[in-house]
Amino acid sequence: MANKFVLSVKTIMRRVFLMSFLCVSGFTTIKETKGTNQTDIYHPDMPEQHVKNPLLLPSVPVGWDTKDYKMNFRESLNFKLRRAPIPTIGSPWPKPQKYLINDSTKLFRLQRDKLGLRITRSDDCQTLQDAVQRYLDYIFTCFNDNYENNLRNVFDEDLKKKMLLSPELSVRDTILITSLIIHLKSCSYWPDLASKESYHLTVNTDGIHIVAEDVWGALRGLETLSQLVFCSRNTVLIRDTKIEDFPRFIHRGILVDTARHYIKKETIFQIMRGMEMNKLNVFHWHMTDDQSFPFQSKYFPELSEKGAFHPTLVYTHTDVKDIIEFGRQRGIRVIPEFDVPAHVLSWSFGKPELLTRCYGSGKVIPGLLGPLNPARNSTYSLLQELYREILNLFQDQLVHIGGDEVPFECWKSNDEVAMFAKELGKIKNTSSDMKDVLKYFTKRFVSGIEEEVLKSKRKRRLVVWEESFRSNLPLPKNTVVQLWFSGSEYVPKVAQRNFSVIFSSCWYIDQVKPGSWWHAFYNCDPEGPKQSPNVLGGEVCAWGEHIANEDVLVKMWPLTSAAAERLWSKKNVRNIEEAAPRLEEHRCRMLRRNIPVGSASGPGFCITEGHSDEKKPRHQVLSEEIFRYMPLISPVNEKYLVNLTAMIFCIGLLGFIVLFKKSRRTLPDHKP
Repeated sequence: MANKFVLSVKTIMRRVFLMSFLCVSGFTTIKETKGTNQTDIYHPDMPEQHVKNPLLLPSVPVGWDTKDYKMNFRESLNFKLRRAPIPTIGSPWPKPQKYLINDSTKLFRLQRDKLGLRITRSDDCQTLQDAVQRYLDYIFTCFNDNYENNLRNVFDEDLKKKMLLSPELSVRDTILITSLIIHLKSCSYWPDLASKESYHLTVNTDGIHIVAEDVWGALRGLETLSQLVFCSRNTVLIRDTKIEDFPRFIHRGILVDTARHYIKKETIFQIMRGMEMNKLNVFHWHMTDDQSFPFQSKYFPELSEKGAFHPTLVYTHTDVKDIIEFGRQRGIRVIPEFDVPAHVLSWSFGKPELLTRCYGSGKVIPGLLGPLNPARNSTYSLLQELYREILNLFQDQLVHIGGDEVPFECWKSNDEVAMFAKELGKIKNTSSDMKDVLKYFTKRFVSGIEEEVLKSKRKRRLVVWEESFRSNLPLPKNTVVQLWFSGSEYVPKVAQRNFSVIFSSCWYIDQVKPGSWWHAFYNCDPEGPKQSPNVLGGEVCAWGEHIANEDVLVKMWPLTSAAAERLWSKKNVRNIEEAAPRLEEHRCRMLRRNIPVGSASGPGFCITEGHSDEKKPRHQVLSEEIFRYMPLISPVNEKYLVNLTAMIFCIGLLGFIVLFKKSRRTLPDHKP
């Protein structure tokens, strides 16, 4: 029995020594190869010649066709994986005008407690100081950016080689950047049509430099900086980068309809945060329509008391000021729209005498009131007073007065308006035509606004919908026409009358069908083959008939991001396959800033705060001492740790057996 025990102990000891030898050999092998591929890094924006072992870009089609994915096996066809492209890493959206990564293998790291801030401007710029603190929070909020994905587990090796596998990120020998310097020439308080949003951004061994002529350019530069950084093992990294950037169009906006569904103020703030991320600068507030009048007027409180969906679903003056200020801090202008003379049914709940009674077959149509009544002086008096209130509350140069979809049939059916048209015809010596009535209404209404503008001593420009231009209405020379059903080929016709253009025809969110449609938004352009100086830019329209407070953000983003890049970047930036991986990253980036967004190009995933189990605590910065002992981001080093652990285990096991053997020798020999 004792011999068997000794034999078994010897066998165990041989195996332990063999395991220890293998452990030490493995450890030595790993140690010798330590550092291999430490500088390998892949980024879709980088030229392949600068990358070791370049990986293939994803060839996943963005615009899917159901015919491509029928599950009928055909031997001659390759299997198509219906999946979103792999996201880029640290690639900004929208794409800058000039974007250069100087050395694709060089990485810098950032630490909040080591990063010194300096703004080279003599007087105070509170807007910029507030923005810097906001963006430092964004930059130093790390998530467990797990760049792995399940395509690593594809069993077919040939197929695996064709897939874009996640890059290995290395933080070895990174240089700590210790300065962020913002060179600012001026600090305007209000953004406007003439605002300068250009900036230069450099990241190198000298630190991070942002150069901007005005504060709005500095804000855009800070947004780009926040998108260049990425995290790996709780370390904030950034590449050696040089950017020269400016917007292609000065007007880049979103129309939000708060009349069909009430949109909460907090949701509007979320929309504006998304606009900030996408460098959009105009919030077009379509505040009232047939369905509700949520603006709480101090001059005419009955309009919202009876015209809002509910007495609590209103926007007070304080709410409006809060929204304007929230946008101002982000370089976003707020343009009000109170659409007239049509789309005003909700006005009738509080002021029924304002609207035109509609008739059919000589009888009153119950419950149907048409446009504002152009035959009554009281209509124009109320409009002038209401717009006095609006002009005093809203600060932007542009004011949208609507002018679309006027139902002439209702005016024709009303005896009062028909008689007014005849009298107007006698004065003008023309036949009675409702277009003449509309022209009269427009001229008198606009005159009232211009009178209030003169009193306020502030420059204003009116914006109208396309129908007002097509009806040849008497509009001021500096009027802006918003196209919504004509293509870019119609722009020259508007330009012939020296009117400016805002383009929206192909950017209607409410008309998007299920599926991947962002590429249609991406390919749409406000300009035709020839560039027109009359085009101010464009707006994405989120009409609210089927968009509510609960889903407006998901439907808006990242679809609107596609239009945002079209309005900011070069005209020739049109490659869908190149843009798709960047949009996937941008989608995840928006989610990480707690902005609810929808999908972009199909099945995929994002690691967000809710999903991450190793997320760095918010706003916490790793110290230099912790960084020195942080393991490198490399599978080699993971093997190193595994083998080191195995070796320690083997040595411990060997020591235990030796001690056990000695203890057996010292035990007394008990025999029966």
